[in-house]
Amino acid sequence: MAAATALLLIIAGLVVTTEPAQAASGCRSAPYSAKFGMHDPFQMFNGMEDAYFPSSGSYRTTSQCRDIQVKNTGNGGAWGGPFWACVVWVGRATCANGWTYVPPGQWRNLATNVKDGTRFYLFMQTNLGTYEAAYGVGEW
Repeated sequence: MAAATALLLIIAGLVVTTEPAQAASGCRSAPYSAKFGMHDPFQMFNGMEDAYFPSSGSYRTTSQCRDIQVKNTGNGGAWGGPFWACVVWVGRATCANGWTYVPPGQWRNLATNVKDGTRFYLFMQTNLGTYEAAYGVGEW
């Protein structure tokens, strides 16, 4: 996409664009940097629920991908619904770029041109009142 047509935002030194992901060598190919998901097999929850990943420690970006990207591996059925995701940098308390909707079978960028070695958490949100589960993979 031409630089003249790309929307560019600069937030705390992080460059975020609306351009499609430019995959680096090995990016978006298995094995992925992480797998994550949430489910409610006993249907105890009714409404939007949040989860964060990893359950301990943090993720760290690599030179394999210059973006933080996630793919919804669900099929859109009860056990593979859509979700929202966001990146929270270690030491911060809120989503860096807001929540991004990730429909089943689709990749979405959560952050672009992130410096290698940057530590972060991945937050996920889905409606467990409508869907019993949501699953994804991430690449960074």
